[in-house]
Amino acid sequence: MNPNPFTQFETWFAEAKASEPTLAEAVALATATKDGLPSVRMVLLKQVAETGFVFFTNLESRKADELAENPNAALLFHWKSLG
Repeated sequence: MNPNPFTQFETWFAEAKASEPTLAEAVALATATKDGLPSVRMVLLKQVAETGFVFFTNLESRKADELAENPNAALLFHWKSLG
């Protein structure tokens, strides 16, 4: 396992893209309001960099509002082919 989490992710992501029957880029994005009320929705990963994960969104969306209020978020990838 690579000690750099983004480098390790790139390895797993390449494996997923080669073996997943559907979009390996699909990811569940969990956010929460400033009061801690959670929301989860699917987004498409656009890029991975040393600074983090990139996805696109409408800046007037609920997720943009929640991230502006509370920048803590989580991503969950479901790659069944990788176990």
